[in-house]
Amino acid sequence: MDEDKKLLIRDFSNYFETTQKFPPLISKIYAYLLLDCEKKGVTFDELVEVLNASKSSVSNSLNFLTQLKYIEYFTKLDERKRLYRIVPDNIVLRLQSIQEMLNNEKELTRKLMEYKLKRHKDPEESSVLKSGIYIEHLELAVKQLADTINKLKSLNQNTSQIK
Repeated sequence: MDEDKKLLIRDFSNYFETTQKFPPLISKIYAYLLLDCEKKGVTFDELVEVLNASKSSVSNSLNFLTQLKYIEYFTKLDERKRLYRIVPDNIVLRLQSIQEMLNNEKELTRKLMEYKLKRHKDPEESSVLKSGIYIEHLELAVKQLADTINKLKSLNQNTSQIK
């Protein structure tokens, strides 16, 4: 494995450990699969060898990522070995997850603002104003995510029609 790939795997692995709260091996596997640019798939044995991990640990990690629908497996015609790869709509799924989280946060913030209004009865109170500004920000972020998701879905539809 070349040095650039090693560094990218390390950086992405650290990122997934922080943002997704993945354990180190799951993060490394996900990062390694993310760098399978040709989407040819990676075998179980390759992951065990490259990551220098036990078969049971790799198996558990692959099952975890498969259950989350972050990765999928397939077999080639006349072959028995499973090949693992990132799901084709990986970016769309991640953005939809973020969008759902932001929508939930927006609703909770709205409830908090209503509660503060009942308690303080002053719509100009600082914490009420801050909540309103934050809700406005979340609404813009959710709208921008929706636009991006629609563009990606449209691109996916256009590329699948070409094939």
